[in-house]
Amino acid sequence: MRIGIDIGGTTTKIGLVENGKVTATTRIPTTGHADEFAFADALANEALRLSSNHQSPSTNNQLQGIGIGAPNANQLSGIIEKAPNLPWKNDVPLARMVEERTGIRSVLGNDANAAALGEWCYGAGKGMTDLLVVTLGTGIGSGFIVDSKLMLGSSGNAGELGHTTIVMDGRDCTCGRKGCLEAYVSIRGLRETYKELDGDPDVLKEEGVLCIARAAEKGDTAALQTFRHAARWLGVGLANAVAITGPERIVLFGGIARSGDLLMVPLQERFNEFLLNIYHGRVDLVTSALPEDDSAILGAAALTAI
Repeated sequence: MRIGIDIGGTTTKIGLVENGKVTATTRIPTTGHADEFAFADALANEALRLSSNHQSPSTNNQLQGIGIGAPNANQLSGIIEKAPNLPWKNDVPLARMVEERTGIRSVLGNDANAAALGEWCYGAGKGMTDLLVVTLGTGIGSGFIVDSKLMLGSSGNAGELGHTTIVMDGRDCTCGRKGCLEAYVSIRGLRETYKELDGDPDVLKEEGVLCIARAAEKGDTAALQTFRHAARWLGVGLANAVAITGPERIVLFGGIARSGDLLMVPLQERFNEFLLNIYHGRVDLVTSALPEDDSAILGAAALTAI
């Protein structure tokens, strides 16, 4: 029995995981707490309440660990490092704070690395030794499994595919650099592309990318082109990643990945076009096999399994 915690910009989801399945969930707001200490108090209390309310005789009521996935989290240090989309702009040693409050071993990891572990332990990457998982949403996250180990690098920050340069002197990225993959294939990136292609302003009155997907399904030329451009940029990025780590499979998930054939059909074509020839036929490109509502919680819980 493990607890998985997914910290988002506005809401934090907490789930109880038993035998690879989420058996109970709850949530608390990420914002609105007096400071990071008050947030840690609320997080620890809710995690303990959830586990005590759903004790399982099959596991002798033993809670084996608490895994926390968060943006800008460093797994080696257990610190959330100045996350721009979270309320606290300072470094927050959340793993230690939760462990002190619960008495349960707590592991903090980057949310994209957590996603990779979730797919590796429970989803489309189960049983593989080399895997790349890419999250396509508000940002572009990625996690690399290499030789059956999560790649962290010397400082714990390795694997930032979203912040590789895809267009020299291109769009401004939230990281402060220019031309990053994230600036083109995130939700913000797709919306910017649609605007650049003189798309219908009324389409963008709705948040997210579902509005662009619906427009594309109705034949909107700018919307269709938006997904084709995204497929081209992402195809280059994924092909470059394959040349470095050689995964057996690439798993995509997140809101943009759920656009279906609008993205996946042109992406598969572009990916094959840019892929180094020695990898042709050796790398699968698939979408997540995890339940949409549970994927982040399962991934966070998987942090405690390594």
